[in-house]
Amino acid sequence: MPRTDSAPLLLIHGEERFLVDRAAAAWRARTRSAQLDVEVFDAPARLLDLRRSVAEVPLLDPERSILVRDPPQLAGGARRGADPPEDLAALLAERAPTTSVCLVAHVRVAPQNPVPAAVRELGGAIEYFAALRPREVRAWLDAEVAARGLRLGPGSDRHLLHAAGSDLGALSSELDKLAALAGGRALTAGEVAAAVAGDEPAEMYGVVDQLLGATPAAGAATLERLLAEGRSSQHLLSILAGQVRDLMLAQSHIHLKGSPAGLAATLRIPEWRAERLARQAPRVTPAVAAGWLHALHEADRRIKAGEIGDADALRLIGLRAAGEVTASR
Repeated sequence: MPRTDSAPLLLIHGEERFLVDRAAAAWRARTRSAQLDVEVFDAPARLLDLRRSVAEVPLLDPERSILVRDPPQLAGGARRGADPPEDLAALLAERAPTTSVCLVAHVRVAPQNPVPAAVRELGGAIEYFAALRPREVRAWLDAEVAARGLRLGPGSDRHLLHAAGSDLGALSSELDKLAALAGGRALTAGEVAAAVAGDEPAEMYGVVDQLLGATPAAGAATLERLLAEGRSSQHLLSILAGQVRDLMLAQSHIHLKGSPAGLAATLRIPEWRAERLARQAPRVTPAVAAGWLHALHEADRRIKAGEIGDADALRLIGLRAAGEVTASR
């Protein structure tokens, strides 16, 4: 992979969102612009304003840095009303010598897309982050533990992976928490188990993700497994309701703003959770999400009235939600 320490033109893409975002953050940290902040374009369908910024020499700063996040020209399917990828490739050639450009896509850009070829021809660099396999996630976790200087008791890695799954953002947040807790000392496996994931099991994020994924029935199956493991059904009900509520708030934010920019600040949640909500939002209609929240509240009422068992209520909600997503496709 080419060195990208000072690459004036950089394409970062891949399915592993956390690594893509971390690479983009590293680019921003080392950007050469001394006086002006990085100029950000979020999912620009039309490229006129971007072309103007790329080509013009700034007046106040000898150098300019531009970040372009998730332009539709890099996605697989064509977006109605968006300029074609050929236009994005062409405008890169118009880049002023004092302008640095970073293109970020949370998908794998197809090899036949003209943009990567243009980046290479113009002397730019490309970084690709594929989704990690389970063995690679464990190796990544080991490297991150070592990088933070953490000393964790035997079995701590298994507990971390059980609690946060393969979500690198969640794992990174848990490691940051452990580093603050440790303060340079070693942590026992018991201390790790008590600290990781707090009162909210990270697997619950997987339920909604799976319901909205390629196999919605997997979400219902995960919910069933959590119940079988003895998780508190009332606690799971509360967590699910909170997640669906956040999903609806994210959908509203994206509808009003036109992009997920600023979602984390608006909902006062970590960036990794905002990124997950932004990914989930277009996968279900607001009406279906509202129906899920109503069903969860109604289940809570019926449980407290003794009309239905709490575990049975959750199972029905999971199965119905999976069925609704499958039917909508």
